[in-house]
Amino acid sequence: MSVIMGLARSRLFCLAAVTGILLWGGLRFLPLLSSDRFILSSLLSVLCTQGMKPFTIKGNGISWRKLFQCGGMPSSHSAVAAALTTALGLEYGWNSSLFQISAVLGGIVIYDSFTLRRMVGEHSRILGEMLREKSKHLPLLGEKMGHTPLEATCGVLCGVICALLVVYI
Repeated sequence: MSVIMGLARSRLFCLAAVTGILLWGGLRFLPLLSSDRFILSSLLSVLCTQGMKPFTIKGNGISWRKLFQCGGMPSSHSAVAAALTTALGLEYGWNSSLFQISAVLGGIVIYDSFTLRRMVGEHSRILGEMLREKSKHLPLLGEKMGHTPLEATCGVLCGVICALLVVYI
């Protein structure tokens, strides 16, 4: 039983399981996804922004771990919100109710990414420092959460570009 629990806790196993489930279930919906400009622009923006993250790390070399982590330059949350909103605006018009709803909800996501989530990251960093002073045996908390306004802006620009590419090409 402990071997099964150890395997289930492994990040590699979880990544392989999620990928397998998505491929098994997603292949049935692939024809639908290939014709849906809104989903495609959102997925392309996530792939582009997450793909950029290992190369935008300050310091030496490329950090491949950043490929699957949240936070950092550029913001994937902002990119998805901007890509979906732009694609809806281009398809249905800038005065349509779908665009307006998407713009409001996307604005909330973008605002949340660099305010609330940023503060959670700061609190996590402070708690981590306090715990490191008390004991060296406690696990580290994830301290990088949220985005700076520059990271969110770059995510928005990437999302708009991805939506323009998907809709017009």
